[in-house]
Amino acid sequence: MRKKILITNDDGIYSQGINTLVEYLFRIAEVTVVAPDRQKSATSHSLTIDDILLMKEVDMPCGYKGIALVDGTPTDCVLIGVKEIMKDNPPDLIISGINHGANLGGDILYSGTVAGALEGLSSGIISFAVSLDTLGTGFFDTAAKVVLKLIQAEEFYRNILSEKTILNINIPNIPYEELQGFLVTRQGEIAYQNYVEKYRSPTNKTFFWIGGDRPPHELEEGTDSYAIAHKMVSISPINIDLTNHSLIATLKKNSRVLNIP
Repeated sequence: MRKKILITNDDGIYSQGINTLVEYLFRIAEVTVVAPDRQKSATSHSLTIDDILLMKEVDMPCGYKGIALVDGTPTDCVLIGVKEIMKDNPPDLIISGINHGANLGGDILYSGTVAGALEGLSSGIISFAVSLDTLGTGFFDTAAKVVLKLIQAEEFYRNILSEKTILNINIPNIPYEELQGFLVTRQGEIAYQNYVEKYRSPTNKTFFWIGGDRPPHELEEGTDSYAIAHKMVSISPINIDLTNHSLIATLKKNSRVLNIP
């Protein structure tokens, strides 16, 4: 039976990554696309609660029709996709991507791509976040082939829902034939080195530009960036639970200092 797959992203419905993914998945699955109508990178898990959300059917560059949410976030898209568009025929799987740019280490805190998958998990649906390690043109066919291979290896991921986990999948920007395999990884420590630039407008108003530069891939074995640096697909299980469980006992022990006399 063909799987029902809901696809979203944070680069917008017209981006190369999502269109390549749809082309490939349409061959094996029933595909529904609900994605932002424009770039929504680094929106994290933001939800639109102070404005209306308009949706429109659009012709995607891949030739498929999709639903675009005007100024919506990936989280908005997954919610509307699951709770409205597919409410009578829910998806078996949610895929957020293919993102332009890897989501490694600390990137997941900002990533709209990862947030889209986490929202799928919150709805009780197996979810993947998929990213290609390029900020320009790249081998999006490689990433799409990786996704197809993973989808068809159901035994690999069938328990992640009970573990309340998504798979954060990062793919090196190389031809598929050059991949050195798959590596199950942990989140590394790599993070963009953010900066703020301050400017003055011609009318003497102050404005800021926030940017960031990625440091070189860390090479600690077992991390997501290690896999990318060694031409391997990184697959990291990511939880919604952000609790530092190992610290709870110590904090409880020290909490006596907080007691009110």
